[in-house]
Amino acid sequence: HLSSTPASPLIQRLAGIDARSLAAFRIGLGLVLLWELTTALLNGGAFYSDSGVAPAGILAGLNESPWIVSLHSLSGTPVWPILLITLQIIAALCFLIGYRTQVAIISTWVLLCSLQGRNPGILHGGDTVLRLLCFWAMFLPTGARWSWDAVKKRFGAGDDRPLFSAATLALLFQTALIYWITAMLKYGNEWTRDGTAVYYALSADQFVKAPGLWLLSYLDLCRWLTFCTWWLEILGPFVAFLPWKTAFWRMVIVAAFMSLHLGFALCLRLGPFPLIMMIAWIPFLPASFWNRLIPGSVSTHSQSDKRPWYQHGLIQIPALLCLIYVVLWNLRSTDYKRWSGVFPTWLNPLGYALRLDQYWALFAPKPLTDDGWLVLEATLADGSKVDLLRNGKPVSYDKPVLISAEFPDYKWQKLEINLYLRQFQSVRAPFAHYFMNRWNEAQPSGRQIRSWVLIYMRETTLLHYHAIRPTKVELERSLAE
Repeated sequence: HLSSTPASPLIQRLAGIDARSLAAFRIGLGLVLLWELTTALLNGGAFYSDSGVAPAGILAGLNESPWIVSLHSLSGTPVWPILLITLQIIAALCFLIGYRTQVAIISTWVLLCSLQGRNPGILHGGDTVLRLLCFWAMFLPTGARWSWDAVKKRFGAGDDRPLFSAATLALLFQTALIYWITAMLKYGNEWTRDGTAVYYALSADQFVKAPGLWLLSYLDLCRWLTFCTWWLEILGPFVAFLPWKTAFWRMVIVAAFMSLHLGFALCLRLGPFPLIMMIAWIPFLPASFWNRLIPGSVSTHSQSDKRPWYQHGLIQIPALLCLIYVVLWNLRSTDYKRWSGVFPTWLNPLGYALRLDQYWALFAPKPLTDDGWLVLEATLADGSKVDLLRNGKPVSYDKPVLISAEFPDYKWQKLEINLYLRQFQSVRAPFAHYFMNRWNEAQPSGRQIRSWVLIYMRETTLLHYHAIRPTKVELERSLAE
């Protein structure tokens, strides 16, 4: 039977979640997990084996803490991570259809944390959100509606009041924290005074898509969108918790944030991040939304005293403590001196072990004002030079027409962007050797690689489209063995 923690009507309305919203959340989360895991499977050898771009030997210098562990690093062969990813896909499919939902999401979360710990160089903000949504979903009856479990009547039926527990509050508050902390960290003039943040974001060639380039020509509109984005991030989550006409305001604010992320997806290549954030807002949808969308639909909420194990107080109390932990972790990220006394760093291992660690510097304190593109110049045995990142085309240092369209997928995009950063310098040589080995395996002896050099073409963004000549930055070079 499905039951709710006793609470006043106001608390239930503000911190409760309709069972149908949880079901829609489960379906959306399951679909994006399959997207993520299919991408991982297609790149299993490249990203998660010792013959790829990140051998296990360099992991200690990449992960933020030794408490971040990975089952995927137990073997360096490509077969092992591919086997685990396949198991993850099966678990995600079970979660999507709601078959043994709790077992499926627990398995998914454990393996997802392991997968992310295997190669930090390809992770983006969406990976953190995805991991956290899976964590909180472990404590929630996401399979109560529209699921195999519901068909098999593993949940009882009841009235249409929202389900309330420590975990429902945690899931809603986690989403709100992402925007509050991001807005607080956006203290630069670009967001709050001169309004140039959207201009700079759309000038990042590694991310911008064709619609973004079109929007970039309207500077006044970009300035207006900058202020709208910042104010929506700081005030929007508060509106979602208004005690007056809560259902109405929640539908308004969910529509606003979904429109925001749809705009991000249209203008910037951000992988599944916009979709993940749209899914994070689904639990805010009130019962009235589903009643209008699906007439005759009723929420599932039992008044039985018999609760599933994950809704028992012994489980919900740790969930509440984890929420408090997450709030303090985020507050410390906004002002370390003020909050480190309340939340000292010796508490960090718990966050890394449970993968509750998070930092929401999304285009904060300001968007990057410089970016660029990579060239992997290889000299062949016959003396010719080719670019290994562009399928062996002749080397050219001219700027590509649309840099964001050149990456095979969003994981390769993130990896290539990270290679310029000092913290990922240990990945540069394995990255180049991976492409070198692929080339040598497919070419005759006269076309084998003799040497290579990895170059970053760095370009600075100036206001009002002032052009600046890209600068060659040599990241790594080596002689072929």
